[in-house]
Amino acid sequence: MNQKRLNNKEAESTAIHRLGKDEQETHYLIDAVDNTWIAESTIPKDIHRLEKQGWICTKAQCYADGKVMSKTFKAPRNCLSPRAYNPDKPKRAGRVLSEEQKQKMQEARKKKSEVNS
Repeated sequence: MNQKRLNNKEAESTAIHRLGKDEQETHYLIDAVDNTWIAESTIPKDIHRLEKQGWICTKAQCYADGKVMSKTFKAPRNCLSPRAYNPDKPKRAGRVLSEEQKQKMQEARKKKSEVNS
């Protein structure tokens, strides 16, 4: 990415003010040349999820106190797949348990709680 500004000064690596909830966002981009996904995020929950999933951090921007403000990640194209979202799709029915299965599960929970106590 181009870090130069019109006055030829490099972009600040630390931010002056903290982002509010209404200013935080995550963007997913496809780089067709490298055939990779690029994720830019200022949402801490999304940043942690991307780190756990093994995305490669290419850039980080921090607040003056050292806390992370935003991170940019890179991953292969097959790591993320857009899928069709249908809000009208009925939810799956839960598993129906017989009384015998319920009783076995309760006994197993009791045994586990006794062991952990």
